[in-house]
Amino acid sequence: MNRKTISIISYLTIVGWIISFVVYHNGGRSSFAQYHLKQSFGLGILGVILGLIFIPIIPVDPVISTLFSVLSAIVVVVLIFGIINAVNQKRKPIPLIGLMFVDRFHFIKY
Repeated sequence: MNRKTISIISYLTIVGWIISFVVYHNGGRSSFAQYHLKQSFGLGILGVILGLIFIPIIPVDPVISTLFSVLSAIVVVVLIFGIINAVNQKRKPIPLIGLMFVDRFHFIKY
């Protein structure tokens, strides 16, 4: 797999991220792939946190349910921006939250 493919697949579910991470560590290392692995990992962490916060509350309050739906839609839109950046081979942070992930997740080494 080349660096572009690794980057794109990293945004496609947790399984895609794991496959990309394994391929990256087994000879697919590039700073471009590393960048997108970090961006997609951070976005995945955000999705899990949103789920842990909102899922227990959703059945109780319709306002919270609507808020969760809106936030989930925003996460999906941001995910699509990440995929578009990877397809276009741009090293650009995902909107709203991407800058937080640039210097994090040091276990993804180049």
